[in-house]
Amino acid sequence: MQRRLIASVLLGHYLSAFTALGIPLFLPRILADLAPDAPGWSIGVLFILPTLCTALAAPVWGYLADRHGCRLSLLRAHAGLFGGFLLAGFSNDLTLFVLALIIQGTFGGAMAASNAYLATQLQDASLSRALNWTQYSARLAMISGPILLGLLTAQGLGLELYHYLAWLPLLAFALILPLPADPARAKPSAASTASPAARLGQLPPDLLRLLAVQFLFCFAMVVTFPYFVPYGEALGIGNDALIGLLYSLPHLVYLFALPWAQRQANNPLLLGLLLLALSNALQFFIGQPEPLFALRLLSGAGMLLGFVGLHRCLSQRSRQGGAGRLFGWYDASGKWAGSAAGLTAGLVSQWCGIASPFLVACVAAFAALLLARSLVACPQELPA
Repeated sequence: MQRRLIASVLLGHYLSAFTALGIPLFLPRILADLAPDAPGWSIGVLFILPTLCTALAAPVWGYLADRHGCRLSLLRAHAGLFGGFLLAGFSNDLTLFVLALIIQGTFGGAMAASNAYLATQLQDASLSRALNWTQYSARLAMISGPILLGLLTAQGLGLELYHYLAWLPLLAFALILPLPADPARAKPSAASTASPAARLGQLPPDLLRLLAVQFLFCFAMVVTFPYFVPYGEALGIGNDALIGLLYSLPHLVYLFALPWAQRQANNPLLLGLLLLALSNALQFFIGQPEPLFALRLLSGAGMLLGFVGLHRCLSQRSRQGGAGRLFGWYDASGKWAGSAAGLTAGLVSQWCGIASPFLVACVAAFAALLLARSLVACPQELPA
């Protein structure tokens, strides 16, 4: 039963992640069909709009999940993506399309909802492994989505893609529907009923530190993404396919090496952040393309170990009654990091050169390393 539950949640998350992560790459083409006179900067705004809406809404959905059930919240996330994409497919002007993106971001959030639901069904090591696999499904969607959707756009499909993609989160909704509801929580003591927070479940006392590490870690990864193509061209790499492969290498490392990383006994968070900082520093300083392949593999190792370590910290701090808020805030911090990273990448690339985001990423990863030491040294175990 547990394997079927995990498989259903992971497949549902992959379907929604494929939908949400695959299409943004083709926004310029879609916008050219929908509003050919729209200014160039509007592409960037539309790109981050769903992410910003998710960042704002995730803590609220987390609170509601703790009150009304994480399974219900997961169904809401898949239904929200279905509604947003269906409306986008019927958009005949930019205003309706923007509304569809707002619905997608505000009522989506399948990653946080999937993790929160898993936290109500699993504990400790089992939960940590499941969190690694939800991240695996996100990485797989991030790689497969643009490739498969690129084949469809090459056939001339544009805005109508949203019609077809809308059915994927609806299928995810159907996968989650027969799964068990959240287990009943023990009734709080009379002394705790005076506090709404106590009735919902306790959050870890070092939550802010955990969110800061998550923010810096995600920031360090994402800040190098937007300008990787011109960075590769500046190193003398003229083949777009090769640049695409180098861009994808860290995600491929995660996909292939996750089973090995999960078997490690110690929390690898600090080592992952160190490798991420080192690889970004070296990518900033290199002037030739030859070392880039090895450095991208090193970045992938840092990303993999960082995620595995963070998920262990999360599973140690997740307790019944507070999973919705914990994963809501955790997901929101990552979304804010992605938005801030995109803005920062544009500014520093313009002012300091095309390689400068890698130096910024190095500083962010090192700052996360300093903050994470106490998370690993003194894991918080809350009473059940």
